[in-house]
Amino acid sequence: MRVLALNQFYAPDISAGSQILTELCEGLVAAGDEVTVVASRGTYLGGGRLPAREEINGVRVVRAWATGFGKASIVGRLSDYASFWFSAIVSALRQREVDVVLAVTTPPMIAAAAALVARVRRVPLVTWTQDVYPEVAVAFGYMRQDGLATRLLLKIQRRTHLASHRIVAISDGMGERLKAQGAPASRIRVVHNWSDGSLIHPRDPATNAFRREHRLSGFVAMYSGNLGVAHEFETVMGAAKILAKRCPEVSFLFVGDGQRKAEAVELARGLENVRFLPYQPKAMLGESLTAADAHLMTLRDGLAGLVVPSKFYGAIACGRPIFYVGPQDCEVAQQIRTGDLGWTGRQRDAEGLAAAIERAARDSAWSAQCGRRARELFETQCDRPIAVSRWRSVLAEAVANPA
Repeated sequence: MRVLALNQFYAPDISAGSQILTELCEGLVAAGDEVTVVASRGTYLGGGRLPAREEINGVRVVRAWATGFGKASIVGRLSDYASFWFSAIVSALRQREVDVVLAVTTPPMIAAAAALVARVRRVPLVTWTQDVYPEVAVAFGYMRQDGLATRLLLKIQRRTHLASHRIVAISDGMGERLKAQGAPASRIRVVHNWSDGSLIHPRDPATNAFRREHRLSGFVAMYSGNLGVAHEFETVMGAAKILAKRCPEVSFLFVGDGQRKAEAVELARGLENVRFLPYQPKAMLGESLTAADAHLMTLRDGLAGLVVPSKFYGAIACGRPIFYVGPQDCEVAQQIRTGDLGWTGRQRDAEGLAAAIERAARDSAWSAQCGRRARELFETQCDRPIAVSRWRSVLAEAVANPA
């Protein structure tokens, strides 16, 4: 197949959306497909400018002009997004013949741009939902539930759903949310996100280079990835405060960045068992993620079905126990409970989280069992080749039977 993909960010950008699209596109190329990506010259965090054209691991990357303010301010984000939206349409229409257009719907209007491109080029459109807008923006307080902008965006979303030949959700709960928006149930396919099992696999922490480099010792509970507005950190810091005295061999390591990092740093003030490190290069993920003895993830209340913590897939690839704080009807929480992969609890249950981490630190056999079950789940459902194969089936289905 000849695939044209649209997203604001692409490799070497380090954002989660960029990385997972990059892995999909490279997987499609490895399977024999031809892939062109239209992305921005800017990056998620702002600053540097990327080449206008290049080939990355067989994927042809065309970067449309856009401002490059990054995520430091709302005005900057809107400028980056709006300028990319218009220039991406022009760039996409100029590309060689394709069989299908693929659009990531975060930010939400990218799919609307892709719908226009697909219509002009008379090819099917496949949309990929990572977060459900505008509901997510309402939950974050960026938009009013009954506001004009919310109603307008919902209307655009419905029209985009109707223009899409296939609509990919990353969880069953998200699929239900999309149906509630007006997406035709017959066009929705669920393809879970993934991690790369060839890069991330269980390794012995005792011989881990990342642990040595950063002088990590004892039991390390790691939060790796975006410290964004979808996540909360009060519960984790509360657990860190409890364990600072009760189980001093436990340390908490945050690896990443995001809009709420400053808040997390402030919450950790005075806690000597909490450290922060920046995002790590993709080539280092295997070492950094397996430097942990357990993985932490959080999700704010009210976001189940709207956002799925992508950290889950790297964590289970590591073969480590997982400790999750957030709504219990989230699919990640359900998988942890069903698979007996660790512990789940609600926001503000710092004592419950502390007790679970303390158990893992003191009971290595239990931790190892949780980790083995996590890796088994990964190998049977969430490894990259499995997901790429499912994606190829969805794209082929859209090309062969676009109705």
